[in-house]
Amino acid sequence: MGYTHGLRWDDERIEKEIRETMNVLNIDYFPTHSEMIKLYGNRSLTCAISKHGGTEYWSNKLDIPLKKSETSYGDKYEKYAINDIYNHIGLESIQTNTRHAYDLLVEDCVKIDVKASSINERNNGDTKYYSFNLEKKEPTCDLFLFYGIDSNNLIQKTIIIPSVTLAGQTQIGFTVHDSIWDWYLDKWELIAEYYKFMKQYKEPQKLIKKRFI
Repeated sequence: MGYTHGLRWDDERIEKEIRETMNVLNIDYFPTHSEMIKLYGNRSLTCAISKHGGTEYWSNKLDIPLKKSETSYGDKYEKYAINDIYNHIGLESIQTNTRHAYDLLVEDCVKIDVKASSINERNNGDTKYYSFNLEKKEPTCDLFLFYGIDSNNLIQKTIIIPSVTLAGQTQIGFTVHDSIWDWYLDKWELIAEYYKFMKQYKEPQKLIKKRFI
């Protein structure tokens, strides 16, 4: 995946392509994944960025600020999720805009909501847990990706749960240790399975034509 048309994606080429993208789009911030994909018509550059450190890494390395609308707490972990998904299962994702009812779209097929929570305490600190607001009883995504953040602002726990499992709930919490939800701990393969299934029906017109030929 590090090659396109016989050329290798190294740091020098990635930097060159990022700066050329900024020049073409006439922007002074780090280009978003959707902007890069729209400009080039493919995921080559976004894939290379994900594989070689991720958006935040390259933004810091080149001293190029992120788009102002993308510096919120939630957005930070959406970017982590983009890189995590690629690093674990090799699938590319893009962030949606605020009008969408989900946060990420994986390979134009799988809809994911990303949630992050710092540690909460109860029982005089004896119980430490993460709490997430799902916002609506009827999910508008295929999967939820939950990040549990420790006191050092590091991701301590990643839970991936199908939205159908949480239908009807507006809140979910899991303890730092020995949670009933730990069965879904680092279940990256769920995203791959959803993608494999959804990809079959991505172009329904072709399927219909094929059936009647």
